[in-house]
Amino acid sequence: MDENLELSIQTQHKFEFYFLALVFTILGLSIQTSQFSTKIQSVFEIGAWLAFLASGLAGLSKMEWLPLAYKHYSERTQEKLYSREAKTGRRFIDETGQQLSGEEIANLAKKVDERIVKRTNIMNKIEARNKIKYFIHKWLFVAGLALLLLSRAINLCSSLPNPNG
Repeated sequence: MDENLELSIQTQHKFEFYFLALVFTILGLSIQTSQFSTKIQSVFEIGAWLAFLASGLAGLSKMEWLPLAYKHYSERTQEKLYSREAKTGRRFIDETGQQLSGEEIANLAKKVDERIVKRTNIMNKIEARNKIKYFIHKWLFVAGLALLLLSRAINLCSSLPNPNG
């Protein structure tokens, strides 16, 4: 694997773990430090908790499917190599030790190509779902921060002494 690609993947994984930990850390801290003063402030506070929770769960779901996606990428790479070798005339031996005929190799290559197409379709579905999960993860985190800031600002303003009275 290219050194820059490997570094890119490692950095991406570190970011994903950090971001996921950040979401749950802020959720926990916001629950521990909460103070309710008004009804609207309480709604914003609980809304922030729900946004953080949903963001974290979407991130966890994405992380759960990541190893499966890599497994499919790896197996597809192996199948592509196998298909290429079959098409270039590499000699194949069956389990009895007999060399496969040209027709048998062609049939084998066709089956491998069909598996590649099926695997690619599965990978595309996983990737599309993971993009949606990341979108949810990121923007619910942002919404949670906004709601939490509003909640804390309302709480702060409601606890200030009234200058008129």
